[in-house]
Amino acid sequence: MNNEKNNDKNDLPYQYLDTIARVAETDKSSLHHNYTKIYTRYFDSIKENHLKFLEIGIFQGGSVKMWESYFPNADLHFMDINPSLIQYHSLRSRYHYLDQSNPHELRQFIISTGGEFDIIIDDGGHLMNQQITSFLLLFPTLKSGGIYIIEDLHTSYWTHFGGGGTFSLPKSSPGSTIEFLKQAIDDVNFVGARTGCASFDKASLEVQAKLNMFQKDILSLHFYDSLCIILKR
Repeated sequence: MNNEKNNDKNDLPYQYLDTIARVAETDKSSLHHNYTKIYTRYFDSIKENHLKFLEIGIFQGGSVKMWESYFPNADLHFMDINPSLIQYHSLRSRYHYLDQSNPHELRQFIISTGGEFDIIIDDGGHLMNQQITSFLLLFPTLKSGGIYIIEDLHTSYWTHFGGGGTFSLPKSSPGSTIEFLKQAIDDVNFVGARTGCASFDKASLEVQAKLNMFQKDILSLHFYDSLCIILKR
C-alpha cells in the first residue's frame, strides 16, 4: 500500500505536464508519443527556472501553448519554415522563420538570438539533413549543462525521410540521424578508451587539446523510443 502511494506521488509531475500537453493538443502527450513521460524526468526540477529555450517546429502552435504553461519564467523561442500553418500566435514567445537545414540561416539565427540556450528540442521536419545540420550548428550554442533533444527518430528507419526502410521493414541507413548518434557514442567513450580512466577531468592537457567537439562537449546520450537526449558537459 505504501508503495502504491509513493508511485502515485512520483507520478504527479508527469500527470501535470501531460495534462498541459493534452489541453494544448500536442502530439507529445500520452494520447500519441507520450514524450511527456520522459520530459518530466529531465524538466520537473528546473521548470520554474529562468531558462532560455528553443524548439524547432511550430506547426499549429500546440507545443508553444504547452511550454508557455510549463516554463512560466523561461525565455521561449520557436523556429519554423512555414508560418502559414500556425494557428496560435503568441505574444509571449518569439517566433523565428527559417530553414533548419540551411547553415547560413541557422548562423544568422544564432547571431540574432545570442545562443546560450539551456534546452533545445528538434521537432522540425524530421529529415536526416535537417536533424543533423541543426545539431551540428545548434548544439555548440547550448550552455554547459544544457539539454539537446531530437524527437521522432523513427524517421531514421523510413526511406521517405532519408532512412533505409519502411513501416513493415524499418531499417536505418548510413546517413541517417540514428547512425550519426550511434557514432557519437564512441565520442562519449573516447577519453576513457584513450586514457584508461573514465574521468574526463583527469585526462591530460595534451589529450584534451586534441578532442573534437563531440568528444569534448557531449557528457552523455540517453536513448528512448524515437527520442535521444544529449547532455552537454
